[in-house]
Amino acid sequence: MQKPEAIQLLKKILNNPSAEFRFGQWEAIDAVANHNKKLLLVQRTGWGKSIVYFLSTKILRDNGRGITLIISPLLALMRNQLDAAKLIGITAETINSANTSEYISDWGNDFRSDYRRIKKLWRSS
Repeated sequence: MQKPEAIQLLKKILNNPSAEFRFGQWEAIDAVANHNKKLLLVQRTGWGKSIVYFLSTKILRDNGRGITLIISPLLALMRNQLDAAKLIGITAETINSANTSEYISDWGNDFRSDYRRIKKLWRSS
C-alpha cells in the first residue's frame, strides 16, 4: 500500500477528512508493512502508535500475512484500539482481566513470565 491509500484509511479511523500522518508515522508503517522490517516503536502517549499498529496490520493482512500482537497496559486503551481496528475491517480480540470466561492463565505475578516469551516470538518472525 502506498502513502495516499494509507492516508485515506487514517482519515477513516480518525473520522477526520483533513487528517495527515504525524512525523514518523508513515515511515514506521512503511518499514513494517511494505519492507518487512522489524520495528520497536517508542513514542510519547498520544503520538499515535495505535495508528501505526493498525494500518501496518491492515496492509499486512490485505497482502495475506499473519497476525499482529499488540501489548497494551490499559483496559480503556484496549477498547479504543479494538474500535479503531473494526473501523478499517480488522478482526481483533483482547485478552485481559475483564474477560474472565476466556482466561489463558491466572492474573497476577504468574503472567509476567509470558511477557518474557514475547522475545521468542520476535526472534522467530
